[in-house]
Order: sequence, then structure tokens, then C-alpha cells
Amino acid sequence: MRLAQVGTMLVAPMLGLGGIGYLLDGRWGTKPWIMVAGLLLGMAGGFVNFVQIVISIPKDGGGPRAGAPPPGAPPQDGPRR
Repeated sequence: MRLAQVGTMLVAPMLGLGGIGYLLDGRWGTKPWIMVAGLLLGMAGGFVNFVQIVISIPKDGGGPRAGAPPPGAPPQDGPRR
């Protein structure tokens, strides 16, 4: 589930801060500078979120075969006689 949120966590800060910048630009007549600054800050924030999620992922991937030996590997307890 956590990996499904990565796309949203990258885009949402850009849309939120870009939208706030757009509104402030309209109010103060500074088009497009505050919106651009908001988009850049949103990109940076989304990237930080992305890196934090990637770092927290277990190295085995957590899939259905996590921790299983690779196909064709000898048995773990040695050969049976």
C-alpha cells in the first residue's frame, strides 16, 4: 500500500503549493513568480518524501517470496541421504 502512495506523494505537494502560489500571484500581481516558487518547493518536498519511502523499503522487497532462496539453489539443510 505504501508504494501505491508514492505517485500521490510526488504530485500533491506540487499541486498544493503551486495552487497557493497561483492564488497569491493573482492577489498581489506578481505572476508567475510565487507560483513558480511554490512548484519548486513542492518538487523538493515530493522528492524528500520519495527518498524517505525508498529508504524505508526492506531490501528483500517484501514480496510473496521474500526470504526464499533463489530458484535452483541447494536446500538450506544440506543433502538428504
